[in-house]
Amino acid sequence: MLEYLIQILERLQQHIHSMGALGIFAFAGVFVIAQMFMVPVAPLGLAFGLFFGFVQGWLGLMLGCAIGASINFLISRHLARKAVTRWLGSNEKFRLIDSAIAREGWKIIALLRFVPVPFGLANYCYGLTPVRFWPYLAATCVAIIPPNSLFVWLGTTLNGLSSLKEKRPHHPLEYVLLGVGVLAAIIALRYVAKVAKAAVASAEPESP
Repeated sequence: MLEYLIQILERLQQHIHSMGALGIFAFAGVFVIAQMFMVPVAPLGLAFGLFFGFVQGWLGLMLGCAIGASINFLISRHLARKAVTRWLGSNEKFRLIDSAIAREGWKIIALLRFVPVPFGLANYCYGLTPVRFWPYLAATCVAIIPPNSLFVWLGTTLNGLSSLKEKRPHHPLEYVLLGVGVLAAIIALRYVAKVAKAAVASAEPESP
């Protein structure tokens, strides 16, 4: 998959550069399509830095992430969310937890964005939750700033697309980001459990 993706990037590179400033938007479009099909997008993040430099590459990647996150979320929300609600909606505890997550979900989204889950897949999954769109998008755009900055910066240090084929040593910051992801996953799971427990407890009648 990676080698095939690099071959596509090699073909696109010259065309994108010939487009001038519009090339950033074109490559952001490539990113959006790739994440919709759940293609690994880390190489694309590196390519943004390689093709456009840090500032323009970072802006292009953020644009692609914002559009991609929106599209996947809305597809999932409108095509599958109702089915989930119909399936579990008769369960009182589900409705209580669902309502609680709707209020607090943006915090969960922000934490889970640090977890190393495929970007496109995560976007589809979040569409199944009751989290409202704008809080979801805002939490996403803020939380992806650190990893996006790292990948674009690493891309600026590459000597060409062929470098992606080589087994490069991991930068220490990548290990830091991975550690943050694991910690964020633990915190997010504990937070979801806390929200769910509080929602159920609040609906239970008090003992006389």
